[in-house]
Amino acid sequence: MEGTLINLSFRQSWNNLVDLPANLSSVLYNANVSPQEVIVELVLQSQQKSYVGWSGMSSDGPKIVSMDPIFAHSLKLADKQLLTVNVKIRNPKTSTIFLEPEHSSDWELVELHSSYIESKLIEQSRCVALNQVLVVYPTKTSSVRLLVKDIGNPEFTYALIDPFAEISIAPKLKERKKRTSSHSVKSAKSNRSTHEDANVGPCVLKRGIGLPNDLFLEAQCKENSKAIEVYANLNELLHIFNRADFVSVSIVLGPSVKAEHPGLESNQKHNSGLTKDKDSVHLVENPNVIAKLVSYPSAPANTVGLSKDLATMLNVEGMIGFKVVLKAAVKNVSKRPSTFVIHPYIVQTKKTEAINLNSGLKGEVQSKLSQGISLFLYEKGNMITDSPITNMTRIPAIPGVLPHGGILCFKRIDDPYAWIKPYSLEGKTPPKIEIGQELPRASTFVENILQLDPSPLYGSDLTLDDIVDHIVSFNNSGIMLHGPSGCGKTLILQHATRKLRHCGFFVKFISCETIMNESIDQLCNNFSKWINEAVWYEPSVLILDNLDKILSAEVEHGDSSVSNQLSEFLNSHIQKVNSQNKTNISLLVSGVSKDSFNKALSLSHLIEDYIHLRAPQKIARHEILNEYLVNHLGCSIKFDIMDIVLETEGYLPNDLKVLSDRIFYECLYQKQLTNCRDLQLTVTKSMLEKAISGYQPSNLRGVKLQKSTTGWEDIGGLTEAKNVLLETLEWPTRYAPIFQNCPLRLRSGILLYGYPGCGKTLLASAIAGQSGLNFISIKGPEILNKYIGASEQSVRELFDRAQAAKPCILFFDEFDSIAPKRGHDSTGVTDRVVNQMLTQMDGAEGLDGVYVLAATSRPDLIDSALLRPGRLDKSIICDMPKFDDRFDILQRICLKMELSEDVDLRKVAQNTAGFSGADMQGLGYNAYLKAVHEKLAEQETVLASVSSDDKTYEFFQINSEKLKSRSLKPSDKVRLLHQIEKILSNPEGMFEGSGKKSDESLAVVIRQCHFDESLDETKPSISASEKAKLTKIYTQFSTGRDGNMPDGAASNDIGGRTTLM
Repeated sequence: MEGTLINLSFRQSWNNLVDLPANLSSVLYNANVSPQEVIVELVLQSQQKSYVGWSGMSSDGPKIVSMDPIFAHSLKLADKQLLTVNVKIRNPKTSTIFLEPEHSSDWELVELHSSYIESKLIEQSRCVALNQVLVVYPTKTSSVRLLVKDIGNPEFTYALIDPFAEISIAPKLKERKKRTSSHSVKSAKSNRSTHEDANVGPCVLKRGIGLPNDLFLEAQCKENSKAIEVYANLNELLHIFNRADFVSVSIVLGPSVKAEHPGLESNQKHNSGLTKDKDSVHLVENPNVIAKLVSYPSAPANTVGLSKDLATMLNVEGMIGFKVVLKAAVKNVSKRPSTFVIHPYIVQTKKTEAINLNSGLKGEVQSKLSQGISLFLYEKGNMITDSPITNMTRIPAIPGVLPHGGILCFKRIDDPYAWIKPYSLEGKTPPKIEIGQELPRASTFVENILQLDPSPLYGSDLTLDDIVDHIVSFNNSGIMLHGPSGCGKTLILQHATRKLRHCGFFVKFISCETIMNESIDQLCNNFSKWINEAVWYEPSVLILDNLDKILSAEVEHGDSSVSNQLSEFLNSHIQKVNSQNKTNISLLVSGVSKDSFNKALSLSHLIEDYIHLRAPQKIARHEILNEYLVNHLGCSIKFDIMDIVLETEGYLPNDLKVLSDRIFYECLYQKQLTNCRDLQLTVTKSMLEKAISGYQPSNLRGVKLQKSTTGWEDIGGLTEAKNVLLETLEWPTRYAPIFQNCPLRLRSGILLYGYPGCGKTLLASAIAGQSGLNFISIKGPEILNKYIGASEQSVRELFDRAQAAKPCILFFDEFDSIAPKRGHDSTGVTDRVVNQMLTQMDGAEGLDGVYVLAATSRPDLIDSALLRPGRLDKSIICDMPKFDDRFDILQRICLKMELSEDVDLRKVAQNTAGFSGADMQGLGYNAYLKAVHEKLAEQETVLASVSSDDKTYEFFQINSEKLKSRSLKPSDKVRLLHQIEKILSNPEGMFEGSGKKSDESLAVVIRQCHFDESLDETKPSISASEKAKLTKIYTQFSTGRDGNMPDGAASNDIGGRTTLM
């Protein structure tokens, strides 16, 4: 849309936007063009061009363009002036803008309304153009004029403002007044010219990293570690500084500086107030420090490194990502100062008694301070010999001399831009050192808050490297670290923070547990502040530890509105930032599980990679125990440490730490009991058993484990099934080092099938006790649910529970009811369960330490996919017991019974052909009950005969009245008491006819007749027809299959059945 002649009309709008005529507005709206995409070019008759944004509104007339009068005057436009209007639609965007106030009064308004201007500048403007004035309206009655110096790309003269653009405003200082009383006119002119050179000279904005940092490792290894230097790739600066040796370095403030770095904020705030009076000292640190420019070709692009002392002077020591302004250094002072005045920092005001010292003692203290500071400044390899020194600059702390540091000033030189070059002191007298007035400073300013090293990390190096490599390789990445409490999430994130900082990333670490009780407004403000801070210091990583404490999952019968609002707020803000070009802000969060987070977080695609922390394997447990118990706690182990490793299967890192502490304290306790003077703590087997007894790892707390009372010796027959189970379950656990080197994938699933009552369930419960594995038994109704997704969730939780309790046996009884062939269930519940079980049993992760046992009497009903290799690899038949098996079963059943000599178990076994194992058990129990009934009948007969022979006893007393009246002698009383005690102690012995009953008469003895009677009453539970049917099914299942398993589709034959039977 080019070449439209229109008149200009003024309208008070307090912005840099114009209203277009209605015909132009309607054309743009009909073309679905947003006002944010439009730039309006205004061309005067003199061909002067100005670029403004469109407000989206229509003007009052068909040939009128309306704009704010103040903005129009800044563009040198007059009311009712004729203009040519060109509408630009496809326009470039800029994310970096450099502005400069037109006058010092504009800079004062910027300082006064900095927060308001930061939030409203983009709202009041849509575009910028080189060397064009931008007007910002802090209030209705004031305006700030800012000149656009750079828009980030030299190829364009105008561009749209990106919503997340980085806007920098250079300061504009007032010229200092002349001082005729203390300086000559000539010196005043030179000072003014120095100020003008410092403010007007060329400058460049770079990303800064305060040393020490691994990106500038070679610079840290230099012999002169006290140098005030800037390390940069000179190829990026040659066109600006023309091979300058010294540059002026200053810091541009970012968001949240006042709250976290108050000293840095005060430096910038008092940039124009570097003055001191006679009565009191009002010195602030010079925000512009002259440093030596050192070539560092391997520096990252657009990044410079600040030496440790230079970072301390600018109060950015150890920080990463701050913005550094480099300017050409002004001319140094020609005459070196003869005296340096040092103003020490004090954290708190001294008491009056400490100040009122006699002059001699005070002079002695100042003399010692001067000597210590002289060594720091003039010693070889220190400041003055190798580095420039700037007036009114901060000097770092000197141990034993200046505990908090101070400010160095040139005596009788008040110019804050004065500096001297480094020079050799050979044959020259160094400047004198004077101690000036002390300067009070806040403790947060003078004390460097060092990042404490996290606790050592063992066994998780691969996980840590994966996190760091993913963030370094991909921009705007998102990683979720999830695992149970105690698995080491926070420690891994702390180590990731340290490694990422050495890779040049700004890292913001937030522990969400500390802010989980704040209001939603406070949390939203915190999220905004952290994201803005990450944008300023990018490339950045935002680490939110335990984020599921704030963005928790929705609860069915609870209020989840706060979690939903916070999730949407965080998603929208991060997505807006990541949608911009050349942004690199990664997100790293942690929580208990993926399901513990709000669904909005996973659906927003902010998280790309999920890392699940599980219980450490044997090698990792060995490393953790060896490093912590042996090296950290200093214990000596008399046995192989692998014995502890094998006992701690399923322990999390925190459990291993707690167990090591229990072993350590047990050693101290035993050492105290034995009064042992040996300094070495020695761990024995008994100490390990005492420490581990009664301790339950966190993974097993709340996990319902079944305790099997059935032993291996209680099961008769099934010899082949026992051997296969031992080979599959017990051997890999007992001989783990041997099986670990096996190149084949170990078998982890077994299907027990066979006739009903042949010991499938009994065999599964007995193997858990035999092998020492945890045992979890599952019935069908526990995991089946009619709601979509609920059954699959139950299956996932079941396998997670088994994984937490590993080594563990997961036993599914009546497996055909849980996982039948797919396609026959009208509700689709079992189909979804089968799909989920296929994924869990042979998915990408596989099963480690979890063995699946399934029992069924109808293997033909099970879905064929579950029977393929990798899932239920081995199928074991529990066949009908033969003669030897029946005889073995009878022997195992009768182990706890007393048999008479006439019992012939072989004869009983021969007469029980066709009996299952359960039938044999019922036969033995029935024989025992018959013996019990016979014994009870005998005892009733004996009791009846004894009751008929009962005698009646009569008691009478002679001369009772005389005995009552007569008092007993003490000896008679004693004799009488002895007789009573004897009667009470053995009442049955007083009667001759009672006698003792022998234990043998109470024993229940089973005779052959009892087995014969029981055999007559007991019939096989499996009929011949049913046995033939099952035999045919088992034969077809084991040997008759051709590999083409039924797919579960309904039969199309006439008369065909559609049920699973």
